[in-house]
Amino acid sequence: MQALVSICVPVYNVAPYIERCVHSLMQQTYENLEYIFVDDCSTDNSVSILQNIITEYPKRAGQVRIIHNDRNHGLAYTRRVSIEAALGGYILCVDSDDYIDRDAAEKLYQSCPSDCDIVLGTIYGEKNEVSDNSNLIQALLEDKICHICGNLIKRSLFSLPSVQYVPEGLNYMEDRTQMLYLCGAAKNFKVLHKPIYHYVRNNISISYSKKEIHFKNMLSFWVLADNYLDKHGLSREYRQLTNKRKVEDKVRLLHFCNDVSVCRKYADLFPEIEAQHPTLHLTRGVRLTRFLTHHHLWILLYFYKKYVKFSLLFA
Repeated sequence: MQALVSICVPVYNVAPYIERCVHSLMQQTYENLEYIFVDDCSTDNSVSILQNIITEYPKRAGQVRIIHNDRNHGLAYTRRVSIEAALGGYILCVDSDDYIDRDAAEKLYQSCPSDCDIVLGTIYGEKNEVSDNSNLIQALLEDKICHICGNLIKRSLFSLPSVQYVPEGLNYMEDRTQMLYLCGAAKNFKVLHKPIYHYVRNNISISYSKKEIHFKNMLSFWVLADNYLDKHGLSREYRQLTNKRKVEDKVRLLHFCNDVSVCRKYADLFPEIEAQHPTLHLTRGVRLTRFLTHHHLWILLYFYKKYVKFSLLFA
């Protein structure tokens, strides 16, 4: 018999996107599903759209639960509520502005042997650089694993002492934080290289335009990551990699932040690390952005960001 798979979906002000998302979930070829939608006190009509679509799938209606938060808590808390409410043997997280292929759950489950803790899915348009022989912690720190959505995760993994939930308020890079704990705990994993997840660039989402909260959340992530690596005796092994990633994360935010006052405030983050930059193997684009921000050459940075593709920063 197929195991019960819990599809966990946080919902907050996604009216333009949720219809496509819910249709893709209700039309799954995998039958033994439960759907847990958690409304984080949406102020638009996201929930009414959700409820209307559910009525179009009477065979699925008994598999659906809608939970309402008492107030707006943010993505990290809301995702935690959905996972804690799940009853399935496996968790599949989906963001409510994204959607999945009709056979996504089936393909993930078919790729999952009984001793497998995680099946890593693939997002359309993104190359999955993780192999079945990869070191998951290293792959995550290299940003090859950065999404919790689209992966099939054994629910019992979340109950292990080493797997913490993401603190409330950490709503940017919360995926990477949660996956760090999960990847560290996973004993066996598989990779589904065929894409099954459609990531939609939502211009109202927390990850779209970069503001001061993004810098604060990035710093919070690295505090948690450093603490985790130190606790598990991995700090020295990955220090060079984490130092490089900290600089690259800062540059990524500076590239997409248009508030000069915020850029000024965070331009000189990680000075001790940046003093080591010849040994970090930073790309030319990252080094140039560092130089412009360090010397507060904002006009030059503006034109550089306008005319140079973001992808070239790390090429």
